[in-house]
Amino acid sequence: MVEKLVTKAELARRLQVKPQSVDYMLTRKSIDTDTLYNVSKALDYDFALLYSIDKEQMNYDRGNEAYKLSTAKILIELELKPDEIIKLNLRKKISELLR
Repeated sequence: MVEKLVTKAELARRLQVKPQSVDYMLTRKSIDTDTLYNVSKALDYDFALLYSIDKEQMNYDRGNEAYKLSTAKILIELELKPDEIIKLNLRKKISELLR
């Protein structure tokens, strides 16, 4: 609202609600999606960008901040022949795991 120079009264007018409703909305801890959508339209700002996890998405409030990923465990089931196990040098690792 500050960046768009929109007052509470102006937002209320755009939303076609009473100014008291805007006061109430701004002090609440949560907001329903319909209201958020209407506020987004009224302010010409997509609030959904704040919650995007698409790594290609450049979020307004995060600038160029890189997403921090921790390690991941991936389980893959492969059927390997003995010679393939040797080629991948997995024989020792598998025997250690099976002990």
